[in-house]
Order: sequence, then structure tokens, then C-alpha cells
Amino acid sequence: MSRYSPTNRQWVATVLRSAAVVPGVTLVMPNVEPLRQGDPPVVGMYRLIGRLGQGGQGVVYLGQARDGRPVAVKVLRTGDERLVKEIDAARRVQPFCIAQVLDASLDGVPYIVTEYVQGPSLQEAGRHQGADLQRLAVGTATALAAIHQAGIVHRDFKPGNVLLGADGPRVIDFGIARAMDQARTVTSSIVGTPAYMAPEQLAGELVGPAADVFAWASVITFAATGSPPFGEDSLPAVINRILHNEPQLADLPQPLRGIALRCLAKNPADRPTMQDVMLRLLGGQAAVPGEPGPVPAARRRRPAPGRRTAVATAGAVAIAAIATTAALALFSGDPSPSPALSALAQPATTKPTAKKPATTKPSAKKPATRRPTEKPTAQRSTDRPATQRTTSRPTVRSTPKPAARPDIRILSVEAMGNKHPPSDCLYGATLMKAMVEGPPGIDFTYSWILDGKVVATSQWGTRESATQLPQYGPITELGTHRVVLKINSPVSIQRSVTFENCDDD
Repeated sequence: MSRYSPTNRQWVATVLRSAAVVPGVTLVMPNVEPLRQGDPPVVGMYRLIGRLGQGGQGVVYLGQARDGRPVAVKVLRTGDERLVKEIDAARRVQPFCIAQVLDASLDGVPYIVTEYVQGPSLQEAGRHQGADLQRLAVGTATALAAIHQAGIVHRDFKPGNVLLGADGPRVIDFGIARAMDQARTVTSSIVGTPAYMAPEQLAGELVGPAADVFAWASVITFAATGSPPFGEDSLPAVINRILHNEPQLADLPQPLRGIALRCLAKNPADRPTMQDVMLRLLGGQAAVPGEPGPVPAARRRRPAPGRRTAVATAGAVAIAAIATTAALALFSGDPSPSPALSALAQPATTKPTAKKPATTKPSAKKPATRRPTEKPTAQRSTDRPATQRTTSRPTVRSTPKPAARPDIRILSVEAMGNKHPPSDCLYGATLMKAMVEGPPGIDFTYSWILDGKVVATSQWGTRESATQLPQYGPITELGTHRVVLKINSPVSIQRSVTFENCDDD
């Protein structure tokens, strides 16, 4: 069949929400080239007008839909299986500040149709300042936060992958960079543009959302100063600076400089999440070196520098329209104080009150008898209204326990897919879903283990009593699989599920 059918693995039917364009191609009308000999005049229901660019796996054309609107049509040379998996995962991304995929087919001549974004790339646009820079920072942070919430890592966030459309910046080319551009690799297993790559990415280690956080700060530094924070001269020099030197942020204005400094930490565990960055850009707490401040009792308590100050809100008015919808979708509620910190801040009162009638010494109940003045005065100086019998027990029970071992539990681990009647096997792309319960504000690391092999490790935090982790998948291999969700820290617990993937025939 020339077009996808509604039953074809469901990933096409959902109309993927991702930026699926050839890496490095900027969709700008003046750059359209005429069609060449051998180019198809029509692909699917789209008439091709000209060429926008060409990459390692296909050609991007400027096309026209039946309603007359311009679209970007990427015709692939082959329907690569890895690309199918990446696109299948990309459909979960919320459509904030990204070029959305409108249509796709991998039958016959494979192609993907995206929004046409008329505007230059950030690489071409030059420096930004003031409200324009703040708007760019919020728009790109919002897009990456949505990508991460869908369980996807961009892996090649750079100025060339940010298009400046009339309605704001659009992040493109996420989640499929690995399959699209071999020229950007340092080795066969390392993907990215070196000047914007995190240390762990250069080392060939497991790359998670923290690598995108590092790249985001590098891109914003480029937008403000015209150069990435570690330079862009020779490849060995850039890599050496990223691994060993401090970033050059002197020309980056505050509060962005403080936020970027945290994002460029060598250790990925010391970087904030993109959701945290987004909150700080919208007026939350931002790390600014040299200015001490309290560690906020927020939803994410990562081991990071404890010097903070309030983010200036001068540019917030200009960017509020971009971020409001995204914030409502990405955050289910306002950050709330940690119960453990609340327990430390407020002395317990219920236990001493309950113990008072059971005491043998009548000092609290008969102030007119033995030692009427010294006893109450001495006891109240410790902020404990009860007698000496109650001073040690509330101290032992009230504060250390929550901080020592947070009460985090795995509520459920599910395999989601289409059931094949009459059996219970799943066909198509199977996604893993998990719910975790714990006090708000607890950070934890977790791993997905597929058939005994660790396939993903990431970091998340509890935002409410029950928190859904980013979905893992898709799992397309046929056969029986056992998937384990393991929380590694601050507690060590795990839960598993077994399911069977079968053919849809």
C-alpha cells in the first residue's frame, strides 16, 4: 500500500510530534533550489515545489499540501528500522516549540512530512540580547523539557537545529540524530557536534537528558556571545577544554550566566533538569556564583552549588505567552516543600501532649505545688512542653527517619501495546509505563533492564504522591521479554513485568 493504514503499528496513526528534518537543513524560502532531473513531482498527496536540502539519508523538499499550505517533505532512501523506532518514540512529545510531523509513510517510497518553518537557523541569525535572548532561552528550554518528558534525548542540540520562526524558536531534529548525520560523529559510537557536546558524550558513555542540558547552555552562550563556551577552533583543543577547563561565560548576562554555569557542570548529576531550568527562567531560583542563598525546599533537590538568588523578571513579560501553555502541560502542580524539611523546621507537639496525662510528676498539671517556677521554665527553654521523659523520644523519632531513607515505592510497571486476540500477546511497538510513589521533592536514579541487560539509566524526581516516569520503548523484537524497573538510589528496589511480543498477522 502507498499510504499507511490505521492498523499499521499505530505510530503513524498518531501523527508523530517531532522535528523530523534532515540535520543541518534550514527551512528558509530563499534557499529553495529547483527540482533536479529524477526528483519526483509528487510524493503521496503532496506536490513538490523545490529542494530545501540533502542529507545522508534523504532529500528534503518544499512541498504543498492539498489545502495549499507549504510543508517540508523528506524523502528517505530507505525505511531504516532504527528510524522507525525513533519516530515511534517521538510521537509522545508535546508540541511545544518543535516542528511537528504532519504525515509519514514507510511503504513504497518512505517519506516524512513536517511543518514548514520559514525563518533562519540560530546559526545564521547572529547574536541575541535582552528580551530576544530571554525569549529564545525559554522557548528552547520548553522544547527540550517536553522532549525529555517523553523519554527522548536530543543528542545533537546546536544552533543549526534551532529555527527562528515568526511565532518563536523551533527545535528540530531530535531523537533521530543518531541515524541521520555521520559527519557529526567523533567516533563511530559518539554522536553530536563537538563544541556543544557534554563530557560524558565525548567519553562515549551513556548519554541521558543531562547531555542536552549541557548543550542548551552552550547554545544559549553562542546566541548571546557568538561563540560556544569552550570555543570552536581545533577539535582536540575544544574537547580538552570541555573535559578540563571552566566555560567562558563573562559576556553572558545575568541571570542566564548563573543558570548556564550550573548546566555546564562536568558531572551530569550536578546539572539541573530542563524542567528546573525552565522554572528558573520563569522567575524561580537560579544559581549565581558568589551570592549565598538558602537551598529551596523544592520538588528537585539535586546535589548542586548552594548559592542562589532570584532570577530577574524583566524579560519574563515578553516570554510569558510562549511558556504558559508549556508550563501547564509539563508540570502537574506547583513545587511543594519536602515533608522531611518541614519536619526539621517545626517541632512535634502531638506526642508530648498525649504523654502529659500519663506522667507521674505533677509539675505540668499542678503549678502551685512542688517547684512551681524552675521546672516549667527549664523545660520550655528546650521548646518541649513535656517532662524529661519526653525529651529524647520525640528527638529520635521526629527528624532523622525521613531523611535517612525516603519512602519511595514502585506502584506499577506495565507493558502497553495492542493485544492480539485471542491470546494476550502484544503486537506492534510496546511501551513501558511505570508509576512511582514518594514524598514530593525526592530525587532518585532508576534503570530499565530488558531481558537482563540495562538499556536505559536516568534521573527523575517525585512531584506529587504518585509520579509517572517517562515511558521507555518502543520494544519491537518478537518473543517473550522480562522488563525490570530498578530504582538505584536513594533506595534500592525493583519491580518487573513479563510479556510477549507477537506478529500482527
